[in-house]
Amino acid sequence: MNRPVDQSQVTVRISAEDAADLQARVDRGEFASLDEGLAAELAELNYRRAADIVGGSEKLEALLDALEQADDPSTDVDADDFFKGLRAGLKERLAPSRG
Repeated sequence: MNRPVDQSQVTVRISAEDAADLQARVDRGEFASLDEGLAAELAELNYRRAADIVGGSEKLEALLDALEQADDPSTDVDADDFFKGLRAGLKERLAPSRG
């Protein structure tokens, strides 16, 4: 069972190497704080996961562009085709490997 996350404080564990890398990036001015750096890395992870789900970064970018340009996104994106493709991709990824 999933418990709701307390949004006021979340603790994340990362390896010592990753922590040192993030601190070095903060020290170089890439991020204002470790919190900002970690948030940026999590956002990047979410982007990669979304790209993986829809079949690649090009498809994700095309979808995001279409949504941004639409006055009413529900009329610009064919949900049936989108979810059919999404399901097919997930079924393919979950199918036992043959070889």
